[in-house]
Amino acid sequence: MKRFSPELLRRLRNDVEIATVVERLEIPRQVRGCRLLFRCPDCDGNSGVTSLRQNLARCFRCSRSFNPIDLVMAERHWSFLQTVEYLEVLLHE
Repeated sequence: MKRFSPELLRRLRNDVEIATVVERLEIPRQVRGCRLLFRCPDCDGNSGVTSLRQNLARCFRCSRSFNPIDLVMAERHWSFLQTVEYLEVLLHE
């Protein structure tokens, strides 16, 4: 089984911008002021909001929180391994 360093996982959670992930996954979104609103991959509601400063997202309809790893896994229905490999590419762009 492939193992990832804690440092790599920290960088994927903190350094890959959540707004970039939403855009790359082509999740329906809109910008309102300094907030990015998007469709939640769990409940399909348009209640997802990003906190760019904290690099997190939250759906206020189903109360699910997402970091970049969680968001890719939920949207694409990918395994953790597939998700980390995908985000590694974004990290190095």
